[in-house]
Amino acid sequence: MIELSLEAQFLIVINAILLVLIVILVLNLIRRRRAMKHEKSLIPLSTSWISTFDYLLRSRGPNEAIIETFNRVLDDLKSYLRLSLSSGLTPKEAALTICSRLSEGASQVLMRLYEIYEPVRFGRESVRREDLDDFRRSLIKLISEIKLWRSRG
Repeated sequence: MIELSLEAQFLIVINAILLVLIVILVLNLIRRRRAMKHEKSLIPLSTSWISTFDYLLRSRGPNEAIIETFNRVLDDLKSYLRLSLSSGLTPKEAALTICSRLSEGASQVLMRLYEIYEPVRFGRESVRREDLDDFRRSLIKLISEIKLWRSRG
């Protein structure tokens, strides 16, 4: 058996500790880069949701604007969060599943969007101006909430 001097044993322990620290730092760097990729992929969503909503509002009317924009928000968040949801889920079930992966603030905003969407999708005759304004504000707030949540996590 090989006997090491006290100095050699000390250097081996120090090198092992340094190796563990380097591995931890590299893993943190990789995690941060992945998070930054997610953050970058989120930025176009906000402009896409708002521009889609505004375009549909002008071209197809308020009902279609709310319905199609909400469905796009769900699809985009499902992709962003890498969720595979059953195609048989109702929009409310899909929204609740997505909410389970978001922060409390983002979840509340997404459910507010659903509260505006539901009566429009399922038969209310006309959309009030307040609902349109609230829907647009909620889209903007949802992106802010998700950005805040991603920056903390």
